[in-house]
Formats: sequence, structure tokens, C-alpha cells
Amino acid sequence: MRYLLVIILCLPFCANAQNNPGYLADLDALYGHLKKTPSFKDQVKGPALKDYHELYERLKKDTVSDPGSYHYFYQLAQLLFPIRDNHLGFYQSMSENNLKDRPSYEKYIASPEFKNFPKASLDIDSLNIALSAKPRDSVEGIYWLDTLFSVGVFKSAGAEYTAVVLSSKVTVWQHPNWEKGQVAFHLYEFLPGHFKAIYADPVTKRWILFPNEKFRNASLINSHFYGYFYERAYSKMTGQQDFSRLPRDRPDYELKMISPGIQYLQLKHFSADEKAMQQSEAFYDSIKNLLTEPNLVVDLRNNQGGAMKVSAKFLKLLKRYAKTGRIFVLVNNGTYSQGEIFTLQLRQSANAFILGQTTNGTLMYGSNYGRTTVLPSNAFRLYLTDMDGDSRLLPYEVFGVQPDIELDNSQDWIAQTIAFIRKK
Repeated sequence: MRYLLVIILCLPFCANAQNNPGYLADLDALYGHLKKTPSFKDQVKGPALKDYHELYERLKKDTVSDPGSYHYFYQLAQLLFPIRDNHLGFYQSMSENNLKDRPSYEKYIASPEFKNFPKASLDIDSLNIALSAKPRDSVEGIYWLDTLFSVGVFKSAGAEYTAVVLSSKVTVWQHPNWEKGQVAFHLYEFLPGHFKAIYADPVTKRWILFPNEKFRNASLINSHFYGYFYERAYSKMTGQQDFSRLPRDRPDYELKMISPGIQYLQLKHFSADEKAMQQSEAFYDSIKNLLTEPNLVVDLRNNQGGAMKVSAKFLKLLKRYAKTGRIFVLVNNGTYSQGEIFTLQLRQSANAFILGQTTNGTLMYGSNYGRTTVLPSNAFRLYLTDMDGDSRLLPYEVFGVQPDIELDNSQDWIAQTIAFIRKK
């Protein structure tokens, strides 16, 4: 029996006989909030506005009623799909009281919300065998999240992939919180290798929209659940070090010699938090006269961005350096926002070279205040953007900044960069 033909998602709570006013209130509120964002105003106009309104009208006709269901979340999330603004956030709310102690969690797992979690009715052993034969460069296959969680990803519709749990050692208050066959996430492909993804958090199981998921190097490279799994992502590759990622124990800022004639400068973020700004100022003052070698590696891997007022002093310093020295900038998919803008600014220097992998593609917009709003049902939160972006950055939103030289993830990036410098 072919496994693709027997998938039945058990969602008994997804439909009612009539439109639910709670769902319509959530949909209208979400629509109203999104229309006020700079990204909506920039992008959803003319024919795109007509298409968007048709989407909204279609979603209004749905009869979904249970805000705890996947279908309810998916219907709302579709309002964010057409907007290229990866700073926007949308996720299911969850009471922290459910996890605060063992009695609270045991009460939660006895609830219909927990028991009715989506599950695929199929033969997991047959699915496992079929997916084990999928090639590494196929989206379909078996993925691991650290060593505790594995899922099988298969194409369930034209542009949709579904992931079901194959094995899980994840526990909360000593209770297993996943069953085989439960749905861990959905991927909705809008360009080859690019997805709107909706993940269930591996610990809380709340639904979260990841609008900028990508399949690269046999991994879903943006599927990080911060605070869990050491920031690992779903990957077909296990037991192999990924040298594209900056080691977790690295300091925020660092300048050192890494080889004769080559200095190394690490800039992990440009945070405008008061304490972080003081730290960056002190570091800048300590190194502003120390860039003396002919070659400089600037490591922006996993730079989470921040504010231009923080990055400006480093940009000025490096542009001055580039008049006589050569700069080799390391970037990866974890290079975000102001880190990506900083990369583009450095690229304008004739003596600057970008190495690594394509950046994240989250740089056009942003939020001054980090404001979230709750939809009327109190079941969902929306993280809003309020910053107008430079229109010249829009081509990089989603797609990222491509390096001049791609580096091999299976070999040490610093060693590869030194070798490149020696040949240049």
C-alpha cells in the first residue's frame, strides 16, 4: 500500500455547521493589524490587493470553530503568506500554567486540546521504510531534531509536505508529550526549496508560523526552537558537525590573530540594549587602532542584527581599513537583519569579499518597539513590524545576500577562509 494514499489527518474539531463569530473576529482583527504594517502597504496594492481581498473573503467562509485546532491556525496564518516580511511573527498562545508543575501538566494532558492533537492514520513502519530510501537532496525523508526527536516528511498535496512523528524521547514532567503519527509540522512550498512552515513546538506543541523556511544541505535550516535542542534544526544528517554555524561558546565580540598577516574580528550582534551598547562601545574603543594586518576576517555568522546606531561605528572603521587592507566577511543563514545590511554595506568596498552561505533574508523591515498583540479569542499572538524598509533591500527579503564564495559546511570555515586568502 502506498503511504501517500492513506494519509488521513484526524481533525474532528475543524468544522461546524455555521460560521463561528470567534473565528471571524480573529480573522478580521488579524486583517486589520496587517493592513497597518509598512510591508502590507508596500507590497499589497493594485492586483495584489485584489488577490488579497479575495483570499480574505474565501477565508471568511470557513466554518472552523475550535481555536485549539491546527486548521484554525492555518486559516489565519494564510493572511501572512503573501506578505514578504520575515520580522512578522504569528503563533499560538499557551498558558505557562500548563507547564509550571507536574499536577498542572497532568491536568493539561487530560484535556481535549492535548488529546485531539492532529494525528495521521497510516502505518508508521511502512512510512519509515519508504522514506528511508529517499535521496539526501529530496525534501521527503527522515529528519532528526538533535537525538531526541525524529519525523518523516512526505508530500501530502501538490505543494504541501506533512511531517509525522516517528520517534520521540521528549518528556515534560516525566510524561512523554508525543505519540507516533502525530503531526509535527507542515511545509507549504511557494518556490523551489522555499516554504511557509507551521511547526508545533517540540516541547509545548503550540503552533508557530515560520514564514522563511528553506531546505538546504539536507536540513530545514530555520527550524530552531530557542531554549531547546541546543538550537539544532531538523536535519537528515546526524552525528556530523555543521561548520557553518558559529560555536555557541564564542564571545559577543573578539579580535585576535589567526595566522601570520591575518586578523580575526567577530561581531555577534548589534544590539541596542543599554548594556549591550556599553559592551560594544568598550570593545570598539579597545580595537579601533589595532587593525594593522593586511588581511582581516570579519565573522558575522549568527549575527542576530540590531540597530544601525550600533553598527555604524564598526562600518566606518572597516571602510577605512578597506582602503589599504582586504576584508573577508563570513556569513551564514544565521546572519539576520542589521547583520545582513552590514554585509551589503561592506560589499561596496572594493577590497571586501563575502564568504560562506546565503544569509537569512530577514532585513527589509523591523520593529522599533517589539510590540505583540493578542487576537480576540486570546488564543493567538501577532508580532508586529512598524519600521519602513529601504526599498533597495526588498530583493533580499526571503532570498538573502549571496556570498561571493560558498564554503563547505563539512570543513572548518576559518581554515577554508585562510586558504582562500593565501591564494587570493
